[in-house]
Amino acid sequence: MKKIKDSIIVIGEAITEYYYFNSLKDTYRQLNIRPTYPKHSSGLDYLKQEIDKAIDAGYSQIICVVDMDNKKEGKEKSDYERFKKRMVGTHTIGKTKQKYEIRFIENERCTEIFFLFYFAYTSRCFQNQPELLKELNNHCVYEKTEIFFKKHSLHQYFEKAGGDFMLALRNAAQSMKEKEETERDYTYSQMAELFEALGIRAE
Repeated sequence: MKKIKDSIIVIGEAITEYYYFNSLKDTYRQLNIRPTYPKHSSGLDYLKQEIDKAIDAGYSQIICVVDMDNKKEGKEKSDYERFKKRMVGTHTIGKTKQKYEIRFIENERCTEIFFLFYFAYTSRCFQNQPELLKELNNHCVYEKTEIFFKKHSLHQYFEKAGGDFMLALRNAAQSMKEKEETERDYTYSQMAELFEALGIRAE
């Protein structure tokens, strides 16, 4: 294992996060992150593999961005809650006493809720991911495909379509405030917390 260094790795469950964070680095060059590219995502097994790799590589902060639409009930929910409880927090490595932190950033239903927050706030309960994507398409043309991601630099694309990154951060923070106040379990994003960890706060 390499010596712990002050750096952050962002692990996404799907290619959406990979392309989105790469597009942000073109504008926010101070972001010291390395998004991962999940070639064959397999849920929690994939996250565990990437967390282990990040620990071995010596990252001081490991941030996992997860979609909650497939973790809301049954075995998937209980497996995720156990996994999160085991992973999240500050950990110490053996005799060296080096420390690293693992954080989970959740989006419900998926990362596209944060993309929608670029344009408008909503607390509407989306029944499924296609319903959310349809709402996002009321603001800009969006396809959840690698072809689309390769053609469009996502962050810049949303802003050219009239979206605003700082608005997205404020909306994400509002969604979490309302989630805590009302105990609702839908339509929220912790992305503002992620970017605060990266040194970017809503203006």
